[in-house]
Amino acid sequence: MSYTFESTDLEILNLFIEEAVESSNQVEKEILKLETNAEKDELINDVFRAIHSIKGGSSFLGLVGITKLSHRMETALDYLRKKKIEISTEFVDCFIEGLDLLSSFIYDIQDKVNIINSEGIEGKFEIELKNEDKIAEILVKVENILDNEQEKVKEEVKDDKSEEAFFFEIDPKDLDEFKEQFITEALEHIEKVENDYLVKLDKNENDAITINDLFRSIHSIKGITGVLLGILKEDNNCFACVKGISLVSHSFETLLSIFRDKNFSFKREDINLSYEIIDYIKLCVSVISGVSEVYIPAQIILDKINKQIENLSKDLKEHSEQENKKIKNESNSNTNDEVIKEALKKETQLQSIRVNQEKLDKMMNTIAELMVTKNAFMHVSRRLNLEYNIPDLAKEVKEIGASVNRISDELQNSMMSMRMIEVKTVFQKMPRIIRDVSQVTNKKVNLIIEGESTEIDKTIVERISDPLVHIIRNAVDHGIEDPKIRAEKGKNEIGTIYLRAYNKNKNVYIEVQDDGKGIDSEEITKKVIDKGFIEPSVLNNMNKKQILNLIFLPGFSTAKKITEVSGRGVGMDIVKSNITKINGIVNIDSEVNEGTKMTIQLPLTLAVSRGLLIQSVAENYIIPIDNIIETVKIHKDNIYEFNNKHFAHMRGEIIGIEWLSKLLLIGGLKNNIEEVEELSIILITNGIEKLGLVVDKLLNEQEFVIKALSDCLGEIPGISGSTLLGDGKVVLILNSGDIIKMARK
Repeated sequence: MSYTFESTDLEILNLFIEEAVESSNQVEKEILKLETNAEKDELINDVFRAIHSIKGGSSFLGLVGITKLSHRMETALDYLRKKKIEISTEFVDCFIEGLDLLSSFIYDIQDKVNIINSEGIEGKFEIELKNEDKIAEILVKVENILDNEQEKVKEEVKDDKSEEAFFFEIDPKDLDEFKEQFITEALEHIEKVENDYLVKLDKNENDAITINDLFRSIHSIKGITGVLLGILKEDNNCFACVKGISLVSHSFETLLSIFRDKNFSFKREDINLSYEIIDYIKLCVSVISGVSEVYIPAQIILDKINKQIENLSKDLKEHSEQENKKIKNESNSNTNDEVIKEALKKETQLQSIRVNQEKLDKMMNTIAELMVTKNAFMHVSRRLNLEYNIPDLAKEVKEIGASVNRISDELQNSMMSMRMIEVKTVFQKMPRIIRDVSQVTNKKVNLIIEGESTEIDKTIVERISDPLVHIIRNAVDHGIEDPKIRAEKGKNEIGTIYLRAYNKNKNVYIEVQDDGKGIDSEEITKKVIDKGFIEPSVLNNMNKKQILNLIFLPGFSTAKKITEVSGRGVGMDIVKSNITKINGIVNIDSEVNEGTKMTIQLPLTLAVSRGLLIQSVAENYIIPIDNIIETVKIHKDNIYEFNNKHFAHMRGEIIGIEWLSKLLLIGGLKNNIEEVEELSIILITNGIEKLGLVVDKLLNEQEFVIKALSDCLGEIPGISGSTLLGDGKVVLILNSGDIIKMARK
């Protein structure tokens, strides 16, 4: 029997082949252990899951022969698992024969797919499974094994034409694995649809390639939902949600097939309906994952889909046959060819495995500890040379330390590359955010995204998402003016927001820039005084940049009224707080009637950082390198005092000077300016302000792994955590933002 596919199905076929080969190899390895291993339960479960995976994939692709054979093999395994039959040589021989046949089918598919990929064949193609007639022989052998069991099992095995699902008892642990895999894959497709395909269609209603991509994603969601639905019982608390997704995705797929096959334009009402459907599917997935408990019946959204299908069907009838032919000739000959070519360009068969993030995090922490421990070699080398006067041994230890250092660096780089993901995963959410806010505020906004391939640590990407969403919403609501006002100012009615990312100096920068009304520093000053945040005398000594950054004060808002988008003044302070927690810095620059630019500086990773080891009153501390501008030596005569505050002139700027010992209360309230000729000063910054911090010694730069302080220790101002040095000593890590605040007070 042959099966017909299209070029657009190649990606799904490649994924099926990859998973099926992996599953069949696992089964072949473990099935032979069943005869000799006393602990059979876990082995049977592993084999069962692998066969079930092959059945699910083949069912999704419509490969009836593979589905029928794997279903019967799964049935036999289920009886073995339930102790209804005993393991025997006959059973193992029959199972291996069935597995060999399954493997031959998989390789038939792989051979054909490889030919299609290499020769670039376009349009439809057929895959023929050789020896498919042997399936009946295997089924008879399985029937003989189960022949003495319950009559209903015997009847089901004989009825090859039955399409009813075989329900079986599944272990709760196995069910959780199926659900976790379903949730992961469903969310991946939802993100593509919501943040990529629908955004493109909103801009170009005739984008045939994107309509085809959208169809394939919904088709995939329907397929993975069908697999999960097949193993759930009706009394399961997730059954209604899974059934809802299955019904909605099937109806939506039918609707999309009309757009794809009949070349209809994807209009605004179709975009809105698509977003409603995706929101419904997201709600169901959140219920399945346990995040939400609210479930909405599928019928509400199904009625909307069916109504739209009816409308399109009526439109089809109104067109004459000549017009239909014309549309097909003009559109199919061009756009469908482009769809196929574009799909073929995207086809790449990757060798990949899924790894739980917790395992990656644990490995990263272990490597981070190694990065710190390697410093111990240098410490031991110095002691052997200076304290014990064994230079030869010291040299040997130093060479070993250098080798460990090189290996640990390679491990760190490899591990970091595994954790690095493109900021595209966050940026893709923003078109939907802008669309929703612009509709609420009746504004016209165009989003331009740049540098979305910039990579950053996955942990940072997850934590930057919410602050970035708030900044984008503010840019639309507060920044971009109403179309009429923009026209009066001589601007384009459509406002523009740039969202860009780039690498610079071992940091990642994310910028949100708009061409709106900008921020008036005088308005900020008035608001701050009216609300009593800062005394007028203090404001008089602030420059424009410092005044602009007052928008990060808790409770501050320039909104004239409270809306569902913003206006309560509870957002920007949280934005800055969340960015600071990941060692980031947020900066703002704005000109009235020209626009505003917010820049977020982020570290590449949170696992391992570099810092400067310093000493103050015989205590060692670390200051992160990202917060240090420079280190200088200043003669005591160049330090000036005014109103009990010290300052110095540095490169044309007046910089405040403060002693670390005074701020941390470790050396009393006096300074040592009279005791030394030169002061060791570290110029630190929080991204806005600068401070010259006086310390006793500048020791060395080194890598460190930050460990959070627990309980009340974590609330100590000026301290962000602790770390271990190579000699085993614990040192505290200073928080530059807190240090500058303490100095200001």
